[in-house]
Amino acid sequence: MITQKKWQPLAILVALLALGALSLALPHPALAAQVKAQQARDVVQECKFSVTVNKDTSFQLRNQALHKIWNGGEKGMFTVTLPGDQKAQGVMLAFNTYVPQLIVESMDGEKPEVIAEYSLPYYTSYIPFSKPAHVFRVRPGKENAVAIRIGRMNVLTEGALPAWVQRWETLPDGQADILLMVTHPDDDILWFGGLLPTYAGEKDLKVLVGYISTENRWDRRNELLDALWHCGVKYYPYMPEGKVREKKEVDYIVTCIRRYRPPVVVTQDIDGEYGHKAHIKLVANVIKAVKTECLKETVARKSAKKYGVYQPQKLYVHMYKENQSIFDWSVPLKAFNGKTGLTIAKEAFKMHASQQNGRHAVLDHGKYDCRKLGLYWSRVGKDNIKRPDLMQHVINE
Repeated sequence: MITQKKWQPLAILVALLALGALSLALPHPALAAQVKAQQARDVVQECKFSVTVNKDTSFQLRNQALHKIWNGGEKGMFTVTLPGDQKAQGVMLAFNTYVPQLIVESMDGEKPEVIAEYSLPYYTSYIPFSKPAHVFRVRPGKENAVAIRIGRMNVLTEGALPAWVQRWETLPDGQADILLMVTHPDDDILWFGGLLPTYAGEKDLKVLVGYISTENRWDRRNELLDALWHCGVKYYPYMPEGKVREKKEVDYIVTCIRRYRPPVVVTQDIDGEYGHKAHIKLVANVIKAVKTECLKETVARKSAKKYGVYQPQKLYVHMYKENQSIFDWSVPLKAFNGKTGLTIAKEAFKMHASQQNGRHAVLDHGKYDCRKLGLYWSRVGKDNIKRPDLMQHVINE
């Protein structure tokens, strides 16, 4: 039995140990400040710019509006000086068109030193430097034969990169889990709500989003990239430069299916949500491609020869009434710090700045309910609609 006199010192010892553990769990103010200081910052607004062409519009390099651009032509270049003694570890650029080759040089030494070579076909891309630079120059490479047009630039200092910095990956052939095929940028958010945050962000599946049209507007292409990245999509989408010709839509869809081999395909409402003719045409072509055309070697012959024929296992259609599941996009997601898929989708839709006309919204109720998906076709059986899951019954092939 522990007496009262013996208990008091023991209690004090336990309390001291508890305080010690708490002090280890809670960071020292100086340590917390150090951790915060290690986070990379975007200092583009504080940088000094020197350009060789179109100096009157060089301010666009620090402008965040995608519809305004700096046109460097085929030979234009610009130099960036960071504030104070800070150094950049990389830049994120939003381009007006694909750039065959872009060179970044450090200007800190006596001679320019190449610290990055960019040649990926992405409209928005983070370009990491091989070494930090206080002053750097961006110029076209020898392989570049198109005008460099930049609509947005972010200069990242040393430290952990923020989540919003887009580091796209190209999905390897034959590795898609889900293909979401839509008509225009923002259709993927409006009509499907939490699908992308849930399956790409939370479940970390290989989700590929395909578009039939970007309307030949570079601002919409970059808006869709901002929105996809916000939803947790990390694989660069399948999209045309402008619009796929109507007679080529089936071939375009079939080629995508054969190349990436998704077991699950999801697409829009048969009636085009609000009767949009392009939406209606897309859905008819997706259905045709999945059910029959993807197995015909005479359809999209080049892709049949290159990738072989392939048929998905399941096809879901927005608001299709038969075999319909109601997906709960209101579940808190760990990947988004407890935000729901619906909340993330609504935030992503706001990133389509050119489409904020008040006519559309991400809704989980009413006529355009983004939760409703019907299993239109399957070769692996029907779903248990009481436990909605796009990957239900999917088998490895």
